[in-house]
Amino acid sequence: MNKSNLKQAVKAAMLMVAGVSLLSGCASGHHQGKLENELHAEADIAGPGITGKAYLSQEYEGRVKIRITLQGMPDSKLTPGRHGVHFHETGACGPTFAAAKGHYDGNIDSQINPKANVDPSLGNHPYHLGDLPNLVVDENRKGTLYAVSSSVTLSPGLTTLFDADGTAFIIHEIEDRFQPDPPTKDGPGGARIACGVIQKKT
Repeated sequence: MNKSNLKQAVKAAMLMVAGVSLLSGCASGHHQGKLENELHAEADIAGPGITGKAYLSQEYEGRVKIRITLQGMPDSKLTPGRHGVHFHETGACGPTFAAAKGHYDGNIDSQINPKANVDPSLGNHPYHLGDLPNLVVDENRKGTLYAVSSSVTLSPGLTTLFDADGTAFIIHEIEDRFQPDPPTKDGPGGARIACGVIQKKT
């Protein structure tokens, strides 16, 4: 190979390496969706004879990690077994936890988009954005839940948990069986036994 051909070969190889690096960088940045700063939130969860904490974090778009730990007293309704857990549409608890209102289902105004499926009533169950797996309670009445939700965000947007009136966790007395047509208004998990308002953590 003469000098001229060698130069051309080296140049072609360098361009190929640069192109592959550029494409890899673009693909990596595009698909990872990593936030500039990881976001965090937490909630103090409480109910009669029940205390606990929830931690939330978002490092990537479309992925919120959730960790909940609860402890129930022997006479509490946090009994061994499964208990329904949901995000509810308002960041308030009140004495009966009714202030948290219905299941969280996004922040789209029906007048802006009448076809948006954001009804917090049970007509949309079990497909609410606020639906989570059941929390499991052991024989010592310690409950834990580890989950990842792609339905909500801590960052701003139509599915943020930090809209104008905030969001709360509700813990239910019994298991959520994720029925598409719950027989009663408290069907997805029964009565509310604990609540926690979600707060941004800096």
